[in-house]
Amino acid sequence: MNRVVLIPTLVTLANAYCGVLAIYKTADGKFLAAAYLILLAMLFDVLDGIVARLARAQSTFGGYLDSLSDAVSFGAAPVFLVKTVVEANYPWPALDGGFGYHPKLLTALTIPFAVLAIVRLARYNVEHASSEGSDSSGQGIATFAGIPTPGAAGIIASLVMICYGEHSGDFFKPLIIALPPLCFLLGAAMVSRIPYAHFGSRFLKGRRDFSYLFMVLVLIIVAILFPEEAAAIGFLAYGISGPILMLFGKKPTEVENVLDDADIPEGV
Repeated sequence: MNRVVLIPTLVTLANAYCGVLAIYKTADGKFLAAAYLILLAMLFDVLDGIVARLARAQSTFGGYLDSLSDAVSFGAAPVFLVKTVVEANYPWPALDGGFGYHPKLLTALTIPFAVLAIVRLARYNVEHASSEGSDSSGQGIATFAGIPTPGAAGIIASLVMICYGEHSGDFFKPLIIALPPLCFLLGAAMVSRIPYAHFGSRFLKGRRDFSYLFMVLVLIIVAILFPEEAAAIGFLAYGISGPILMLFGKKPTEVENVLDDADIPEGV
């Protein structure tokens, strides 16, 4: 492995490292830290494609390594986080006449998320046999078929963040009860043909005017001041954007639309 290829590979492995560390933090009961690590893994997932493109080091090896890292960070880590958080807040048997998740029900609702994340990653590799974010001919894709694994994991992580964040208190804690069925729905959404916009190609490509730059700056300031709330709103908005696109006429057969230029590589 030469020095040029080593750099994007290390960035991809940083993604996997964050995923494994998120599992460790979850096991230690540090749920907020685990959720932030999943988001940090997303940052490395975006950066590895950009670095590989700048270094002209895109390869089949890098694509498969990226998918394996995603399976850990956006498949195993989020579902283990949900399982542990729910067991900590809604134990079985239920206490004081409250609600509790039976272990078998919790397993049935959460494991499909991790399994279907792996299926989605494998399907993406088959359907886009070149570099990440490109179709088999090397052109950048404009729309994903099904919600990308980082997007699904981000919804889970951001909801945990808002439940355990600095400004949450106990107000958002009831959201935890909805995490297992949400896991099941997100698993199905990942392997569906619901169209989801490719974030990089839609919002990071091309020239923008000053108003767009100002809006981005405002969003960054809000995210710094209220990180948990901003993450939850952003990921939930992306989660519902796919059904809205389909509702307004975006057909599943259109998900392979391509761009004129190579896009910014992004998680699948």
